[in-house]
Amino acid sequence: MQFKTLTNRKPINLVEYITQYLNENPTADILIGCDSQNYTGTTVYATVIALYKPKGGAHVLFNKEVLPLEKVRQVRLMNEVWKSVEVAELLKNAGLPQVKYIDIDVNPDKRCKSNEVLRSAVGLVEGMGYTVRYKSMGVYRDWE
Repeated sequence: MQFKTLTNRKPINLVEYITQYLNENPTADILIGCDSQNYTGTTVYATVIALYKPKGGAHVLFNKEVLPLEKVRQVRLMNEVWKSVEVAELLKNAGLPQVKYIDIDVNPDKRCKSNEVLRSAVGLVEGMGYTVRYKSMGVYRDWE
């Protein structure tokens, strides 16, 4: 994984960068999420780390990964969740503070197609010891 800053898109050493950022901004929280999009012949996954400062906005880091086309929606959505958990585990194993939230792009509304993986996605994130938020009406909400 090669993360970059959103502001200048320069590659960074993820652990060193976050460590320095948190030393300079000790009240910042770590939020992680992933989204994907299918294009002709490929699926593009964008994993994002938001270093969120209350009342100060977020500093965003991202990794873009282009893989062969994943036609099965459920697999693609669960890949998004796995990628977020993978980054959270990398940060945890490096001794960084606990990730505050892993945001999943899954809607609890049964009318939405992404709902079909909701229980699996929440179970994966919580089973790994992280707090999950889900998307509802365009806003991330805590899992209840």
